[in-house]
Amino acid sequence: MKKLSLLLVFAMTAGFLSCNREDAIEPSADFTTSIENNTLAPGQGFTVYLDNVQGEFLVYFRGHNEQSTYDPDDPRRTGANVSTESESVEIPGYPSAGEYVFTMVASSSGNWAKDYLQDVKSITITVTN
Repeated sequence: MKKLSLLLVFAMTAGFLSCNREDAIEPSADFTTSIENNTLAPGQGFTVYLDNVQGEFLVYFRGHNEQSTYDPDDPRRTGANVSTESESVEIPGYPSAGEYVFTMVASSSGNWAKDYLQDVKSITITVTN
C-alpha cells in the first residue's frame, strides 16, 4: 500500500511539472499565390504559397459558394484545413466567371487556451471567360 501511495504521489507530481504555460505564437495569414493580377480562366487552378504563414491551425476558404465564404460571425461556414508542415496548397479552379473571395485564416492558442490569436487575409479573384 505504501508503494502504491508513493507511486501515485510521484505520478501526480510529474503530471503537474509537465504542464507548462506556453504563450500563443503570433499567427500570420500572409500567403502568396501563383495568380497573375488576381485573374484566372474558368477551371484554372492555382497554388497558394505558405512561406510566411504561421499558426497552429490553418484553414482556407475558397469563396465559391456561401458555405465556403469566410464570415467571422457565422461559425457554420466551413473551410479546408491546411497542414502546418505544408509549403504550398493546390487550389482547384472556379467553375464559372465571377468574383470569388479566397481567405486564409491562421490561428494559435496559448496560456492553457485562455489566449486565442487569429490573423486573416483575403484576396478577390476574378474569373473571366
